[in-house]
Amino acid sequence: MTIRFLILIALFLIIPGLVAGTSVVIPPGGDVFLGEEGLDVRAAVPSPYDEIAFYPPGSSPGRDIPLDVRHLEKTSFSVSPNLYSDRTGSWYQWDSRMAVPGSIAFNVREPRVSVRILQRLTMEDISSGTVPRGSDLLFQMDTNLGSIAQRPGYNPASDGIFDLLISTPGGGTLTAVETKTGSSISLTRITPQDSLQVFPAIQTGGWDTGAVGSGNYLYAAGMYTIQPKLAFNRADENLKSTSAGYNIRSASITLGSDRTTIGTRDDQVIRGHSFSVTISGTPGVPVYFWVDAGSRTGSPGDQPPMILFAQEGVSQDSPDGPYSIGSYQPTSAGGRSIRELVPREPYNGVKYYGMIVPDRNGKRTLELRTTDQTDDARYTLKVESQSGGSTVHTDEIPITVQKGSVSVATGKDVYAIGEEVRLSGHNSESCDTYLFITGPNLPSAGGRLDRPRQAVTTGNPSSFTTASGDCETWDYRLYTGELGLDAGTYTIYAVPAPVSRNNLGSVPYQTISLTLKRPYVSLMPQETEVAKGDSLTLTGMSSGVGSGTVAVWIFGRNYFRYDQASVERDGHFEYEIPAWQTSDMVAGQYVVIIQHPMTNGEFDIWPDGQRQLVLGRYPYSGAPIFRVGGPGALMGSDGANALISALNSAYIDDTYTRWDIRVMSPKINLNSTSLRQDADGPVKIWGTTNLGAGKRLLIEVSDNKFAPTRKDTRDDSYGFSGTAEIQEGVGERYFSLTVPKGKLAPGEYRVLVQGVESEATTSGLLTITQPTPAVTLQPTIRPDTPTQIENGSSNRLNESVNETPTVRSSTQLIPTISQVPQVTPVTPVQTPLSVATQVPEQSDDRMFSLVTGMGAGLLIAGLVALLVYVLRRKGDDESEDVTEEEDNGSEETEGEDNKEEKNEDT
Repeated sequence: MTIRFLILIALFLIIPGLVAGTSVVIPPGGDVFLGEEGLDVRAAVPSPYDEIAFYPPGSSPGRDIPLDVRHLEKTSFSVSPNLYSDRTGSWYQWDSRMAVPGSIAFNVREPRVSVRILQRLTMEDISSGTVPRGSDLLFQMDTNLGSIAQRPGYNPASDGIFDLLISTPGGGTLTAVETKTGSSISLTRITPQDSLQVFPAIQTGGWDTGAVGSGNYLYAAGMYTIQPKLAFNRADENLKSTSAGYNIRSASITLGSDRTTIGTRDDQVIRGHSFSVTISGTPGVPVYFWVDAGSRTGSPGDQPPMILFAQEGVSQDSPDGPYSIGSYQPTSAGGRSIRELVPREPYNGVKYYGMIVPDRNGKRTLELRTTDQTDDARYTLKVESQSGGSTVHTDEIPITVQKGSVSVATGKDVYAIGEEVRLSGHNSESCDTYLFITGPNLPSAGGRLDRPRQAVTTGNPSSFTTASGDCETWDYRLYTGELGLDAGTYTIYAVPAPVSRNNLGSVPYQTISLTLKRPYVSLMPQETEVAKGDSLTLTGMSSGVGSGTVAVWIFGRNYFRYDQASVERDGHFEYEIPAWQTSDMVAGQYVVIIQHPMTNGEFDIWPDGQRQLVLGRYPYSGAPIFRVGGPGALMGSDGANALISALNSAYIDDTYTRWDIRVMSPKINLNSTSLRQDADGPVKIWGTTNLGAGKRLLIEVSDNKFAPTRKDTRDDSYGFSGTAEIQEGVGERYFSLTVPKGKLAPGEYRVLVQGVESEATTSGLLTITQPTPAVTLQPTIRPDTPTQIENGSSNRLNESVNETPTVRSSTQLIPTISQVPQVTPVTPVQTPLSVATQVPEQSDDRMFSLVTGMGAGLLIAGLVALLVYVLRRKGDDESEDVTEEEDNGSEETEGEDNKEEKNEDT
């Protein structure tokens, strides 16, 4: 036991020394990084300081209060990311007893490492790019971790700050790379000497991506990712286990193969459209490209696709020579040059071939164009390059050029002359769509669409109407009022080239039929009545005026008004008779006439400026037709008929439509049923009106007994107010207002309804009555009392209860006086009634007593008689209320009721 105890004491003394010898010592003012653990900060926080303090930026330690003060374990300090990620910066020594700071203990920093990949020969940053296999690469590291190497006891040979891990295309991970010298350089435990350092050293030759082993490449073609990993004091593990971010950035590089390829997304092209191909190869190594056109001459209609001039990374010969690119002889051409494989027209064939240099990623996109002169046929696009001296790489793809299509459409087939026709369609053949029209009295080859009597000429684009578009779709707006065409049916042609109707065999086209008719004007079905003070909107359709106007004439008794309404492009128009205008109109019938100017866009009949005379264009412009103001003026239906007669004249081309409206005095009616309601639920007040739908009414409900009172008198009063929106109903408009339950107590109330935008008003008397309760009879049989037990009455009662009475009819349930057995008077015991309301004052509520000794049949008969009595009294009370309201309480009726009461009591 003694030996074991000594061994434990020895371990206890030795282990702290070993731990202290292997801990990381932080010097005063040194750097510590998020995620580090096991740090010895006794030198940075010496006695008497036992804590550390953090000051916000801009503050002065010693004068300002610290933002944070923390206790720390000096021999094993951990920079937890969760605790210090928002407290990076200088931490000061802090004496908790004196509450004073010392010097800077250490600086908490966020670790930062980023990697870039450099081309060794040019020192160019090629990160995320593509390089040919065999390139020499270097890694450039940008980091703030260099201060770790300045800590006491740091050993670069064994410690290290971070590793570089390279992920291969096959999913493996490299920790070392081969160099040109044939040596292998480890990528682990790297110690940067500066904030920006290149690794491996330039003199080593860098990473040899073309290294060969056992006759094969060590590094396969594909993408490699270089990822830094922190390798000090478990910082990487601690940072990954927390949500705090840190700045560790990787880089990637793609090793390209030695192959040369060509590809495209679509091997079919619509004639008139551009397309592109992607050429892949060794970065910087030229690739020759040409179009194998077979026996085509390059003349119009027999041309292959052409390369678009002046593209980046693409070289082409000048049409005038020299033809250095065109002199290249492909290995598969049998000794012929590229220029001999392509047509000579146009531009001496230089648009059919070129030399492409892939970018640093080993790729280049080449654009080619087709036109309406390109032959719709199958072509072969070829590429060839040389690398490594005599190694030749070739590839090819087929491409098919197809005829395009043209479409044309309109919103409808029939238009009024003067309306706008919107033509639209699709053109996959070219970016320009050419339009012309044929029809009665037009050129047989077709006329220009916007000038139909001007003939179009094949090959002359200016003789056609050209529609704008985006090389896929097109549209054009045609104003038929400016064409000078008569009513009839015409045909519109859409073609992708300037070709007339006589030469449509070589191009696709489409036609559409267009029917023109005379203009018209009409009003849509709508309201014919309007209350004074309400506005009325007239809505209609007009054709043939485009975005012009229509004239509005209003005739009434001693009333005349002329105005104009704008017409939308779709022919829709609206005209509002405002509320202030209807307020000045006398109640009665009015005639509204909408005048259409027809195709010339000019009104042939109009009023003068003083609104005294109606003028016209026949027999001369401004000739008076009839008077609408002053002595002899035609008003109302006479004026309307005179205008209609003038518009119907053969010398006037304007057309019109007529509409009759009626102006009425505003009215509001309260529904009588809604003025008498119970207080057991919400009170709904409703009625009808001729005011416009959507208008609002103000409804006030006030206590009818509301009156001035003395200040020493207290009297409860009720009321409610609100607004109701007028709704469109069947045959008439209506309104309603709901008063929530409990807002109005039983009684009488004055209801006032007023128009918010009108002077219309009405009132009524609202009666709120107490709801009629439900009555439930619950007979209660009390135990016998000493008073009731006389002459054996208790025994007779028990015997009667045991008997089962036979009930034949309702009349037999009411016993006569002679049938009631004689009993000794006893103290009456009242049977409670479950009644939810008070009995009226006139009623003499008598309760039947349960008498000892009565039989079960007599008991049931008595209860039924009581129920009949209560129901009849309730009916009599209601009859009395009605009679009192109508006849002010007739004495004769009251006498009869009293007589019936006495009979019932008997």
